[in-house]
Amino acid sequence: MLFQRVNRTDAEKVFVIVYNASGGAFTTGQAMQWDVTPTADGVRVTTPTTAQLSAFAGLATAGIANAAYGLAQVYGFCSTASVVNDITTALVAGNILLPVASSANLNCATPVASDGKSGFVVAMQTNTTATAGAIAAAATKVFIRAL
Repeated sequence: MLFQRVNRTDAEKVFVIVYNASGGAFTTGQAMQWDVTPTADGVRVTTPTTAQLSAFAGLATAGIANAAYGLAQVYGFCSTASVVNDITTALVAGNILLPVASSANLNCATPVASDGKSGFVVAMQTNTTATAGAIAAAATKVFIRAL
């Protein structure tokens, strides 16, 4: 684990080293899950899948090519989370965000708080709803608690 050096003007952050075993690249702010296949080792990460959304590993701090090592932020403020705005529900600061299966983005639709997958990432800003047909991920301020 890498802990950010204490600096009273910067938010505290914690990072872990991960190995991208997803078969594709991660871009800055995308969500990753721990690889829970038989080769699980606590370092390998992959693209989120519906069945394992509770295995959330953190957000990529920069691009990570397939079969390469990189950093995932697991705690603290992040201004570059990749969030897809919902077309019916506006993102409100304090909303719980969930990884989106097969896309590595977070979704601003409000999840059920007792679903076992929630509470890892919380929105720190408000966004409007997306326009149908023009839905794209955007960098969003969040707080991560996946340590």
